Amino acid sequence: MKNWLTHLLLIGLLSLASSNSFAAIDSPGSTTKKSALSTLETLWDFLDAPARPIGVAANEPWVHIDLLKRELVVYQGGIRLESIPYLAYGAAGSQAVRLRGSKQTPTGVFTIRRVNRNSKFRLFFGIDYPTPQIAHDAWEDGILSDKDYQHYLSYRKRHGVAPADTPLGGYIGIHGLGRSPLWIHQKRDWTAGCVAVTNAEILALNKWLNVGTKVVIRG
Repeated sequence: MKNWLTHLLLIGLLSLASSNSFAAIDSPGSTTKKSALSTLETLWDFLDAPARPIGVAANEPWVHIDLLKRELVVYQGGIRLESIPYLAYGAAGSQAVRLRGSKQTPTGVFTIRRVNRNSKFRLFFGIDYPTPQIAHDAWEDGILSDKDYQHYLSYRKRHGVAPADTPLGGYIGIHGLGRSPLWIHQKRDWTAGCVAVTNAEILALNKWLNVGTKVVIRG
């Protein structure tokens, strides 16, 4: 019921903004026109925005990565703060549970756990892959042995991040190109599982991303 009422309200506001923008075309005042169009664009952004992850406050930035569209967007609520229209990812595609050395990018909901500002890829935002849930599921499915799983739990408890030396791998994140050539980035997926953007784009993300930022990756 709440979602239905929200959509009804948004449709009403959208209609109002649309009618105001058309009325403003005949008006000599350009300020009214720009204001109405800005409202309309904001409403479209809100309607088009993916669902905010659980636990993320309305005023808190978070990242949505669509591997199929090759798009990375930083949202705050339903508003786009930063949009990157092209990215590269794992050379072997994507997988919810990716294995070490597979060159696949994991999909799911993650949290940035570390930031390396001296990375060879210019800037590196490391996510918490594998998450506790992924590690537990992998253990139940026999991908992780009892020894591997206990090592995972112990390491994460001591260091606050997931180990990278289990069969699930690790060191996955969002990074720039560093000295990697731009033409490779534009031609094919080239990473070992990370999401890559240009150096300029990773620096632009720096003002929004930090330890604790939620990252949603969809494949």
